[in-house]
Amino acid sequence: MSKLPPGVKNATDHSFLDALYERRSRRFAMGGEIDEGPLKFKSKHKPIPLSEIEEAILVWNGLGIKNINLSDFPPHKGLDLEVKFMSKTIASLGDIHRTELFYTNDEGLYLVKLHDQLPSDLKGIEGLSKEKKIEKIIELFKESRIKIHDGRADLPKVPPGLAIHNTWSVNKPGTTLMMPVTDLSAGLINILFFYMRDGHRFHFVDELKKMKPAGTQKWIDDGYIDISNPIPLIEAELRFANGYIAEQPMFCQNVALTQQILGIGGWMFSGFQSRYMLGADKEYKGLGFTCVESKEDWGEAVSKAPIGLDGLFEAFSPPYYSNMGEAVEAFNDMKWSNWEEKFMPYKDPTGVLKDTPRPSKKEIEIVKDICTYLYETYGRFPAFSDAMYCRMMVQNHHIDLDFYDHFYPEGSYTENHKNHFALWHPEMEDPFKK
Repeated sequence: MSKLPPGVKNATDHSFLDALYERRSRRFAMGGEIDEGPLKFKSKHKPIPLSEIEEAILVWNGLGIKNINLSDFPPHKGLDLEVKFMSKTIASLGDIHRTELFYTNDEGLYLVKLHDQLPSDLKGIEGLSKEKKIEKIIELFKESRIKIHDGRADLPKVPPGLAIHNTWSVNKPGTTLMMPVTDLSAGLINILFFYMRDGHRFHFVDELKKMKPAGTQKWIDDGYIDISNPIPLIEAELRFANGYIAEQPMFCQNVALTQQILGIGGWMFSGFQSRYMLGADKEYKGLGFTCVESKEDWGEAVSKAPIGLDGLFEAFSPPYYSNMGEAVEAFNDMKWSNWEEKFMPYKDPTGVLKDTPRPSKKEIEIVKDICTYLYETYGRFPAFSDAMYCRMMVQNHHIDLDFYDHFYPEGSYTENHKNHFALWHPEMEDPFKK
């Protein structure tokens, strides 16, 4: 611990209940300004960026890999939904873990790339001492971080890309803005497999095409699909997407609680429009994602959909695959390669491996047919939700105590905020020391 700032001990000893009840949005950062109105105020302090240690703890508490999950339910009741035997600090539907974190600060834009990593044991980080936990978090953070480019991300600064109430404070100098992005293509393929298994065999129909079967007529004709269980495609995509996007607010809440532990400010919000943020708007580079055009003429604002960051985080869809059949095969290969004994939590996984049904050749062909129908009909996959989507994000920064002292009674910030620079930046002179 001697090489780490004294705030580390304070953080590891901090009560969860205290963090929970101290949690507030504290938006006014050092260097900030409200230029008019009853809260008019201009900071007299220059913005001070977060340290690498602070960012590492925020990121890993937010969505870091910590160990192997338990997958403790009957194999014949849906264990085949599981994609990875991985446990992160956020839950993931089917343990698919296709939410990756992008963040930007004064130094650059970064990706914390975790989707191709695997945990090594059941205890993982939780089995380490307090000191070793922090050291391991910093090590894993550095290993997983990829710098995309120097300088801050070129994100929207005004509506419609950014909501007006966030234009005064977001992505400013000294701040660290964290943006989780979820791959909905993988989630949709996985859930389609789940709903084609024995016991489901649902009938997917297209509401925009007079409830036409979604490429499955031949499977209906031979009695394989149960037409008494129809599911409209748009409703299904939105429902499935909501389940996977739930990872983003969980991440943001974890980070917001960690802000209290570290004594820094910030807030979680949804002020950016995802497409503008990821790169679909010609005015801003955003996160630099490749975008595809829909076959439907829904207007420029909604027809361009982010599909992936080339070579780093790509959807299971063309242009990264020649067709949707190939994309489905790639997903299937990725998923079932994780079902190896060395990555499973059980003492003896033999029975689990035997009793968990894998998709049959017929089920694979049906999923391919549905995915191909969506892609060929609408020019992209998924058809009604973006393959890559960002709904929630969280900003982190050092707050200006002077602002809160001026406008608020005692209690607007905690002892951790008051003592932050002594605890986390002992090499600096505390700008708020009276």
